[in-house]
Amino acid sequence: METNSCEILIVGGGVFGISSAIELVKRKYQVTLINPDTIPHHLAASTDITKIVRMEYGTDTEYFKMAELAIERFHQWNELFNEEIYHQVGILMLCKEPLMSPAQAYEHSSYVQLKNAGYDIDNLSKNDIAKRFPAVNTENYYEANYNPIAGYVKSGRLVERLAQYAQSLGVIIKENQTAEELIIDHGRLLGVKTHEGNTYHCGHAVIAAGTSTPYLLPELKPYMKATGHPVFWLRPKDSELFSIPKLSVFTADISNSGWYGFPFTSQHGVIKVAKHTDGLELHPYYNDRRVTDVEVSDMRLFLRETLPALSDASLVYTRKCLYTDTLDGHFWIDHHPEIKGLSVSSGGSGHGLKMAPVIGEMTADMIEKKSNQFLERYRWRHLSPSTRQIEEARYIIDRKL
Repeated sequence: METNSCEILIVGGGVFGISSAIELVKRKYQVTLINPDTIPHHLAASTDITKIVRMEYGTDTEYFKMAELAIERFHQWNELFNEEIYHQVGILMLCKEPLMSPAQAYEHSSYVQLKNAGYDIDNLSKNDIAKRFPAVNTENYYEANYNPIAGYVKSGRLVERLAQYAQSLGVIIKENQTAEELIIDHGRLLGVKTHEGNTYHCGHAVIAAGTSTPYLLPELKPYMKATGHPVFWLRPKDSELFSIPKLSVFTADISNSGWYGFPFTSQHGVIKVAKHTDGLELHPYYNDRRVTDVEVSDMRLFLRETLPALSDASLVYTRKCLYTDTLDGHFWIDHHPEIKGLSVSSGGSGHGLKMAPVIGEMTADMIEKKSNQFLERYRWRHLSPSTRQIEEARYIIDRKL
């Protein structure tokens, strides 16, 4: 057993925690970060080969601006790390009906948002799609938008590099330390005890524990939960057909289906497809995360309709990606309203990784009580069971989790 002291303790080494630690140590704080496993954690949402980075957020101007800034900073990280972690390969948004139809409201409003901001976005007819993206079954898709200013980030690799960078700046990282109990005296946080028997005293703690956040802070359980979403890796027979430029990151009528995917990645020899929906509520540790046969059959049907040459590809890996979902789909970044010296930075809701370059700054500004153009909507708030999800790309019936 050991006792440690620090100025700021970060609980959780995922994208929220590690980006916050970096920003805080740059502001001259003494920062220690604890994580229940190695970094990246093998069960974390960010521990995957790829995550989409896009500005397409429908009518939501604030998320659009946040993603726009994040893309600029992803390029800066590529330069900083001297490694292409963010790949700007573009995004193809396939529509089953005409862009102006009500069913394609998400794609249409995203297109208008980008055009109004001066971005050169291509609107593609069936023939255009067939010529540029020959793997797509144009019998089932009426038109599409293509935005070259989008792509994917190697998400697990990003967290790994950020952890290395944090340590180089002076962040003390303690792996295999599972936060179990908050030490609170007269309404003030004094420290955190871990399952492994260690105590970390601190002047301030940030709970950035992903899906474990509402278990460390049960008062968040009515507003925050873990949901599982199926992810599939497939090995194509013809990798060239699914490689850049013949395929980019893509969504397939996503607000009505949830389906999206990535081009062939030579490093892993696979194409990844996944589903962005309400998912299945799970306990982050105790529930079965295996993808079911029904979900595999659903994926095969989607591929037959969308990328038929991939429909019989070998399935080499599956996982349930866990979102830390808030009922309204917004992040949760604020001071605890009743416990002094305690803050939260969590609630990724399926789109936290794409905002990684701005989350740390928001968290540090919150701790220092500085103004930030994006913080207000992520404050501690009361949500009712009837609260609606706001992320327009996400396929959720009646918009409620």
